[in-house]
Amino acid sequence: MARLDQVGSERLASVEQRLTDHEARCEERLGEIKHAAANTLRAVEGLKNRFWVIAVTLLAWAMAQVWAGSQARLTHLEAARPAALQEVADVAAH
Repeated sequence: MARLDQVGSERLASVEQRLTDHEARCEERLGEIKHAAANTLRAVEGLKNRFWVIAVTLLAWAMAQVWAGSQARLTHLEAARPAALQEVADVAAH
């Protein structure tokens, strides 16, 4: 009977050790998961910041294109104005 108690105690000790080892592995894995999640969140924040930089850059580029188009149109109108005045003067002279 003492032998059965000793075998039972050894099995119980073995199960307790396995449980302790399992808990330690779970704690370690949880730490890895938390670290990975934090890295993922930092990466997402970085992507959000890059998105806004790209959006603002594209908006600035579009505004520059509109401004350049307006400047070109004004330059064209200013160049056409003296020619039109000359035509009016020619018509008035005849």
